[in-house]
Amino acid sequence: MTFSIARNIRAERVRCGFTQLEMAHKLGLSATGYNHKENGKRQFTLEEFVSICKILETEPESLIKKSR
Repeated sequence: MTFSIARNIRAERVRCGFTQLEMAHKLGLSATGYNHKENGKRQFTLEEFVSICKILETEPESLIKKSR
């Protein structure tokens, strides 16, 4: 997953009013682990990406499309 997709996830998370800590808990990640993924230091797994889309109630295509 590219940094631009992670950046799109961050923008959507903020728009929905979730903190990084809340997202980390919902995904079963540590706060540091989630932060590293959202900041592009590590990649989200496909399963995490799908879960993020469900949590943020957005279609995967919308997060990918914005990154092009």
